[in-house]
Amino acid sequence: MTSINYHLQIFGVAPISILFILSNVIVTTTIGENTQKGDSMRIITKEKITLCLLIGLMVFAIGNPLMTAGVLQESRLEGHDSFTTAYIPHDAILLDGNAEMIAQADAEVWPGDGTEGNPYQITGYYFYDVQHSVEIRNIDLYWTFTDNEVDGPGDSTVWCGVEISNSANGYVANNLIHNRYRGLWLIDIDDVTITNNIIEDNLLHGIECAGYINGCLISDNTITRNTGSGIRILTAVDSEISENTVTNCEGTGIQVPITATNCQITDNYVDEVTGLGIHLGNASSVEIMHNELSNVSGYGVFVVESYDIELYNNSLVNVEEDGMFLKDSSFDLIHNNSVVGTDGVGISVASGENSTLRFNHIEDSTNYGLKTSVNTECMEITRNVFINNGVAAQVYDEGENNTYIYNYYDDWVSPDADADQIVDVPYTIDGGAGNEDPYPLADPDAVPPETGGTTSGTGVGGEIPMDLLMIGGGAVVIILVGVFFVKRKA
Repeated sequence: MTSINYHLQIFGVAPISILFILSNVIVTTTIGENTQKGDSMRIITKEKITLCLLIGLMVFAIGNPLMTAGVLQESRLEGHDSFTTAYIPHDAILLDGNAEMIAQADAEVWPGDGTEGNPYQITGYYFYDVQHSVEIRNIDLYWTFTDNEVDGPGDSTVWCGVEISNSANGYVANNLIHNRYRGLWLIDIDDVTITNNIIEDNLLHGIECAGYINGCLISDNTITRNTGSGIRILTAVDSEISENTVTNCEGTGIQVPITATNCQITDNYVDEVTGLGIHLGNASSVEIMHNELSNVSGYGVFVVESYDIELYNNSLVNVEEDGMFLKDSSFDLIHNNSVVGTDGVGISVASGENSTLRFNHIEDSTNYGLKTSVNTECMEITRNVFINNGVAAQVYDEGENNTYIYNYYDDWVSPDADADQIVDVPYTIDGGAGNEDPYPLADPDAVPPETGGTTSGTGVGGEIPMDLLMIGGGAVVIILVGVFFVKRKA
């Protein structure tokens, strides 16, 4: 968020301020000169032009996510002390169908009317039950479940805390859910947001969906000390799992094992889990970005059957199996990731074709830094940095037509007689493919001549996001328009 707020200040506030200043200059200049000439029509025209510019920029600012990112951010729950004492004890709320929700809302005088602009509000309650405390089934009214505590005995008799099934249009936020079997139990939900909840000390998973989620957001939740996984969603479509903190769970951090389509898994923090860090199955058009994974007992990132996914700028530290493992990987882009300290291979591609691995930093793997196995073909491995990875060579290839070129290997940095930052002797790659890197780099920050000055792969890529370019370009246009009008009157 720090980076977003910085760009917001530079590219968001600045253009608006500039336009206000120019508006005053233009209107003042125009009114002054034209009043002297008595030309009222030109005054009105200039004012209209300035007003249109102002309205256009305001609409652009409101519609741009960078402008509103900080405004919509909910505050995270800070602690537990106020929950039980502040909330009203309440019997279980079990709702099946719109009619039951309407009836209970009327009986308890819940705020709202179930519309998008005025959802029913279930808030301020304390639940302690053995069976489900809350069930929301077969409901497509608009509703919120916020600022509640859902508690239980935390033993083998307890059921899940909150069940949401075959329902839509919900907002679940700022709740404490603990000592249950599962914290949140989901089955086939659409357009539900689950954010800023604390979900801890449950006997199985923190959040589990046994069916699908579609158009949902699971973000900013703190999920800790659950006996199962932190977040387990069987199928996800057009959904986002972001900025969650998953720690000390005895399963996988985040998993979507059946199908993931057009989803984003971004900016999550996973630490001290005994399963996998992130697990995806049958994934297509999925972005796995900016996640931090540490102290993972299994694989860091485990992806089976993927097409057109992007693994970007993830940090993996201290992983007991392979850092990243991909099977049936086709047309994927794996770039700008950092993998440090794995007890297996840094990045292992078991099978697939036409994927690109570039600008990754792989260090201190006890096995190879990168491995392309027998069922891989036409992979491109370039501009990666390999430091102190085990075995005779740092990389291994047993596939067909895989290209290793312009990578840095810290055990192969000379000779470089012509000082062009390319080692004069090719790097021999282990494995049955008999492959080599013909142009190993002598320095991790070296820029090969063929790349035309592309940013080095030892850190985050140097590309400027398109949103920022658009905002900056908008500011330039505003300045030019203002200068044009001022000069025209001069």
